[in-house]
Amino acid sequence: MQGIDGPIRATVDVTVEPLTETSSRLTIAVDFDGHGIGKLLVPLIVRRQAQKEMPANVEALKRRVEAQQPQHPA
Repeated sequence: MQGIDGPIRATVDVTVEPLTETSSRLTIAVDFDGHGIGKLLVPLIVRRQAQKEMPANVEALKRRVEAQQPQHPA
């Protein structure tokens, strides 16, 4: 996915790799491209803020995905 407008445009690559019948590895790569004032903001603010926010965002995504999976008997 790639942003196409605005001073800061994100490019997001998502890969899902099956590991077993019930688990997968999710890889998310995010990069930013600044245009105009965004060229200054990306290295100073945007990348740092994204690094801080990403662990919580990934954990929230994991909880949502796992909550939607059918429960297997033990």
